[in-house]
Amino acid sequence: MKKMIKIQKAMTYPKAADMMQLLDANTEEYLPLKIIVCENKVGKIEFFAEEMKKENGIGFLARGQEEAADIFRQYFQKKINCSVYLVSYETGRNVIFHAELEYETCEAELLQVDASVFEDMCQQIIGLGIAGRKELERNIRVMKDHRFPDELIRQILSRYRKYDRPIHIPKTIYIDPDKESKTSLLALCAINILIGSPLILEGDKSVGKNVCAETLAMIFHMPFDMITMTRSMTADDLYGTKSTDNTAAEKLTVAMASEYLKYQMGQEDADIHAASEFEYLKAKSSSVSIVQEHASFVHWLQHGGVYCLNEMNMAEANFLASFANQITDGSGFIDIQGYGRIQIHPDCVLIGTQNSNYTGTCEQNDATMSRFACIAFDYPASIRPMLEAVVGKKRLAGQYFAQVDAYYSLLRESVQQGTLENSCLNIRGFCRALNAVALIPGASTLRKQIELHVINTCPLDERMMLEQLLNQKITL
Repeated sequence: MKKMIKIQKAMTYPKAADMMQLLDANTEEYLPLKIIVCENKVGKIEFFAEEMKKENGIGFLARGQEEAADIFRQYFQKKINCSVYLVSYETGRNVIFHAELEYETCEAELLQVDASVFEDMCQQIIGLGIAGRKELERNIRVMKDHRFPDELIRQILSRYRKYDRPIHIPKTIYIDPDKESKTSLLALCAINILIGSPLILEGDKSVGKNVCAETLAMIFHMPFDMITMTRSMTADDLYGTKSTDNTAAEKLTVAMASEYLKYQMGQEDADIHAASEFEYLKAKSSSVSIVQEHASFVHWLQHGGVYCLNEMNMAEANFLASFANQITDGSGFIDIQGYGRIQIHPDCVLIGTQNSNYTGTCEQNDATMSRFACIAFDYPASIRPMLEAVVGKKRLAGQYFAQVDAYYSLLRESVQQGTLENSCLNIRGFCRALNAVALIPGASTLRKQIELHVINTCPLDERMMLEQLLNQKITL
């Protein structure tokens, strides 16, 4: 693929004048000279003639070329191959070089996973129309990246089947926070799902609990539903409310009424069918018809998938026990008012996510809790992989992610020493800050966005210390 780009000359790029002279004398389609591309410390994309050294500098990527910047950042990450050729230049307020960018996708290191040991299963899944080749390769790659043994992957693939709803694909795939551990958290969750155990994913805010639940739905090739629990929840919130069926009244039209009146008056041109339909709908709409809404929870019970009880311990203990106990005790059915007895599908996976000891949490019944496996999520030592996954590596220079990760590590150390509360370890806030900086380059600084999204939501008496630590690590 090809794309024309603009390179802006500046006083600090001494080789630009030589390039102008060479272009003036050039008779070919483009200048037969190797152009080196790199990214400097502040994230500016620079161009050099033949060798990357200061005296060979030509210029930098002119503003307003976000698509070209994305291509070059993928090139720096070795996701694509690209070449740059100088074509011409124009003078004016600034000297602008016109260059041709040629690029093509290369095989990413991420894709180099040997899936041949699962080929028979993959062929069967593809042949039955359950999933496509790309979906299977993606799921196997994720499982391999999280150190799933081959037998665990085989057992998960053997559960793949068709569903009447779309399979869930998370916006961000869960990143393993501790690649040195023998068994990843995602693998621990998968093992317990295979034995039929419901799960509680417990940890502080923004440590990846919900993303992990969504990623599990993806690798198990299942639909995904979620409801956020509260103390004031009722059965109607979970199972669906009852409402009046007004469809008959909504179908009545003026045209029908007109034909009905014509028929009553004995006019020969009356439409008997329209008149009779009017009489039928009028009679039906005059009587009250109560219907039960179809809630996603009931659909999950009947057809399977992954259902997530977000903030599970925010629910009142008796309400949680009223449905969770029977679903998880192995009886295989549950009685729901308005639906009657429902047979619980064997592919139902129940996951609860919760913070411990947060404001508004409720103490839960021991009998209910004993039915779940609880997997603890801790604050990771480094959040750079998470930041890059959520924000996108190509949107910002690596220095942005490095500085945020260094600041987070300093905060984490202070929390462990007891000098700060853990409210400052707001990974979601750091992601929002980076997204805000990446939205319009130069419109705001990383320092200011971290103040808005992380520091200003922390206790007042800690903000001065957080600002001081910010000055040590964040310069952008």
